[in-house]
Amino acid sequence: MDYTVKELPESERPREKLEERGVSALSDVELLSIIIRTGIQGKNVKELSGEILDEVSLDGLADRSLDELKDFDGISRVKAGQLLAAGELGRRMKRTEKERIESFSDVESQVEDMKFLESERARVFYLNSGNEIVAEKEFDGSVSSVDLEMREIFEEGLRSNASALILAHNHPSGKADATEEDLEFTKELINLGEKLDIGILDHTVVGDDITSLRKSSALWK
Repeated sequence: MDYTVKELPESERPREKLEERGVSALSDVELLSIIIRTGIQGKNVKELSGEILDEVSLDGLADRSLDELKDFDGISRVKAGQLLAAGELGRRMKRTEKERIESFSDVESQVEDMKFLESERARVFYLNSGNEIVAEKEFDGSVSSVDLEMREIFEEGLRSNASALILAHNHPSGKADATEEDLEFTKELINLGEKLDIGILDHTVVGDDITSLRKSSALWK
């Protein structure tokens, strides 16, 4: 038997609260409960939502895989897909605000969540001439663990008319030191970027700390 929000007292039902007080009055748990809709034996939907948010931030939903979300109690493949879609919608809406990256601290705030990823991923931020983020793309794996194609990186840059990009990838080991493969890949990226008139502003390595290759290497000198 599934435990729906109707099992809760009326004052605690997220949908009723939304109708009476507006969506801004809902907590993160209540918003997630509306998406998940039902609980499981012994746990109502708000309890399930709370357990998910204890481990995954709202911003991090879109970074989880379908299988990772399915590992949570009561989350079917369909519900996992709904959560991923909601997370991605939030990310895209955030992008319409045209966030700027003007310093390394701005980069750090954009990749902080990558410290907690259990698998290697690469993330690319595409910027216009005003340093506003106009697009973002994520790849499974890092520059040394998968075939991260230069073509794929620059295709999005050309499509979004970006004037520059920033690449970030994580090391699940926690070590934020650049490998020889990281440095070689970055060198090739800079060279191709010059030919395509897309500047490479930085390549950051995310471990327990976050390392800027622009600061720590001689590749831009």
